[in-house]
Amino acid sequence: MSVAPQAFRERLFAAVLPMLQADATVRACWEGGSVAMGRADEFSDIDLYVVAEMARHQAVLDAFEAALGQAASIGHVWPVDPPAFAEVSQRIYLLRDAPRFFAVDCAVLTLAATAQFLERERHGEPRILFDRDRAIIAPPLDRARHEARLCKRLEQIRASWPVYRTIVEKELARGHALDAIGFYFGGLMRPLIELVGMRYRPERFDYGWRYLHAELPVELQRELEAFAYVDSPARISANLAAVDRLARSLLAELGASR
Repeated sequence: MSVAPQAFRERLFAAVLPMLQADATVRACWEGGSVAMGRADEFSDIDLYVVAEMARHQAVLDAFEAALGQAASIGHVWPVDPPAFAEVSQRIYLLRDAPRFFAVDCAVLTLAATAQFLERERHGEPRILFDRDRAIIAPPLDRARHEARLCKRLEQIRASWPVYRTIVEKELARGHALDAIGFYFGGLMRPLIELVGMRYRPERFDYGWRYLHAELPVELQRELEAFAYVDSPARISANLAAVDRLARSLLAELGASR
């Protein structure tokens, strides 16, 4: 029998929130992800942020896992290691008998680390579950710092693009299909998505393939889909000229505006 996603979410929150609130070392908790972005649907996960001092991170995660396990059977745990961000400890859970595709992502972080996950233009409006110190706010994006990051990445792509284009062609000429596919996606498609992000959603240019369906013109989505549907080395060869044209056009446009 399928589980109603909203009822399942409420069951999990009813199990984990009292435990978090009972721990005085846990200072705040909020939900981010698609809920904060206003894009939650029946496939959305729980993206939970829990504020505690670094020395308490593993204990808080252990207690969270125990409480979660009381509400649902845990099928798989991914302790994210090495950590993706400084002063952040994270575990991602897949649960048995959960709605299909459902996961729980719990990040425990220090107060100093919270700002990078709260900038409104990048992360939306947090759903604050509790905040003992009234310290959790969604600050405006630091545009000067963000623009510096974007410009640095833009120049990195500008410098690397001709090299990766050459490597892909070389591996195709060698008949090394797997090598060509790997460099095509890692060296060309990934930075192309970043360039598209810089043009159409600069606040989230580094979000990779996430939310493209909601933030790009439909015609451009279809073009990128055609580039990504690779069924043979010949398809890569057929795509290369158009991929290169789009990337160079974006590089010129973005460079002219900065």
